[in-house]
Amino acid sequence: MSAKSEQLHKVIGFYRVSSYVTGIFLLLLMITWGIRRLPFLGYDLWLLGPNGFITFESYGVEGEGLPEVGVNLTVWILIVHGWLYVVYLLADFRLWTLLRWPFTRFIFIALGGIVPLLSFYTEALYAKVAKAELEKLERGA
Repeated sequence: MSAKSEQLHKVIGFYRVSSYVTGIFLLLLMITWGIRRLPFLGYDLWLLGPNGFITFESYGVEGEGLPEVGVNLTVWILIVHGWLYVVYLLADFRLWTLLRWPFTRFIFIALGGIVPLLSFYTEALYAKVAKAELEKLERGA
């Protein structure tokens, strides 16, 4: 196995893992922000807040502030997804540069981290394409 094919194996694995993790956090983000933004709900998910281990606490209701203790999981899911998206973009960039794909493919894969469920589709499609190109490379070497 050549150095390039070994590197491609690692990058494909890195891309697949980052796709799933980023996609899962994006779904969590959509659920928690949906709960926060719905007019009749307006709650944030809190860990170790004043009312229990994991609870929904009012968000932005007049006369009520956010709890003084605990961790706002809604905000932390947003932050973690942002950093995971950076890792996802790095994996996308590595795959794109090693396989010399067109720039439009890079952009389409990058959209997978911000469009719900798209990362699962792009992972399934482009991991298969990358593996096929890797097999071609290994047979030619």
